[in-house]
Amino acid sequence: MKKTLLDKLNIPVSCKINRKLFKKQFIENFLLNATEKKIISEDIENITLEYLLNKDKINIAPFNDEENDYSEIAFIRVELLSTKRLKKLSNIIQYIPYPLIVVFADENKICINISPKRINKNDSSKLVVQESYFTEWIDLDNSSKIEQEFLESLEIKNHPFTNFFEFYNSYLNKLIAFNASQYSGTLEQNEDTKKLLREIQEVESKINDIISKIKKETDIRDKVNLNIELKKLNERVENLKGKL
Repeated sequence: MKKTLLDKLNIPVSCKINRKLFKKQFIENFLLNATEKKIISEDIENITLEYLLNKDKINIAPFNDEENDYSEIAFIRVELLSTKRLKKLSNIIQYIPYPLIVVFADENKICINISPKRINKNDSSKLVVQESYFTEWIDLDNSSKIEQEFLESLEIKNHPFTNFFEFYNSYLNKLIAFNASQYSGTLEQNEDTKKLLREIQEVESKINDIISKIKKETDIRDKVNLNIELKKLNERVENLKGKL
């Protein structure tokens, strides 16, 4: 059997599950709407629970407080038929009631999703996603040097065994550092990397909106004002990049 990316993380064999999760399990166990059921049916080829880490399988302590339940962590691989609705599909996969590290695979390309969860204050037995982070698609057959460094950094030996909360957030921090590397050119990060990256993405979203408006605008004066605003936003992005 061909090794997957998750197998290359050198997670102890005691944590290996390699259990197929069937589409009907999601339909039967979660309250999916018609659109979500369609996405599950049309966009997924296979879902596999590859590894499950808990205190019985690995020497990492659980972490629990009023907002967090990191008793165990699951590593899941999702083989895709379509990548068009990836974020909506990710929301469905994240209904699984554990902190998850998800690898989406489209032939030889992968995208990693990490979505920190907190305890639902209205129902302490449930976890809800706080925010979701995705890498860009990485071609495993044609990866860049920094992509290779990032993938190597995901090996289990590079993460703290203090507790599952620290362990999970270490993976998240490496993902954030990788996303920031498209601007900084390095996997090094500082305490502001996460905040700066979010600001850059917000400003770039505004830039795309302005560019779209400029293309549609017919009034010369309004077009000039939009271009002035666009220049300021581009300068803002460059300034933020310089701080990474």
